[in-house]
Amino acid sequence: MFGFIANFVLFQACWLTIVVGAANGLRWPGFVLCLIFLGWELYRSAKPLALVKLIGLSLIGGVIVDGGYVIFDVVDYILPAGPIAPWWILGLWVAFALTLTTSMGWMRDRPIVGSAMAGVAAPLSYLAGFHFGAITFPQGQTFGLLVAAATWIPAIYLMVMATNWLFGPTAAKQAAVE
Repeated sequence: MFGFIANFVLFQACWLTIVVGAANGLRWPGFVLCLIFLGWELYRSAKPLALVKLIGLSLIGGVIVDGGYVIFDVVDYILPAGPIAPWWILGLWVAFALTLTTSMGWMRDRPIVGSAMAGVAAPLSYLAGFHFGAITFPQGQTFGLLVAAATWIPAIYLMVMATNWLFGPTAAKQAAVE
């Protein structure tokens, strides 16, 4: 239970520290906290190599999704990093990937439900980032939030499927097979 709570709290702390830091030009606090979170999860993981692979896939997803937002002028990031997604957004993708085996691990048995919830939660996350001053929506807030919903639904589904592929069946799935 401690691992679950620590995972949840560390993800929330990473999100807040990274986004508020980006909005205020502070790069290092979010970066340091994300490294601490990564180290903690690698230390406690039964499959650290699988976790590293999941992070790699997550980073590719972040470059595609948030890099696409940059290319198509859906979101403007206050701390930009050129033509791809900014480093701090990629840090959020890493932090989120670290939840897929613990606090968000429930999605592994319910990928469609998790993806549908991402269609609501992701736009709310971008909206919070907007209110903190970390992003703007050049083509309008409604358009940006609809695009976030439409892209995060398949992105989360693919991340959950990748997690299942890398880590194998969950205990609930294993028990159902036996």
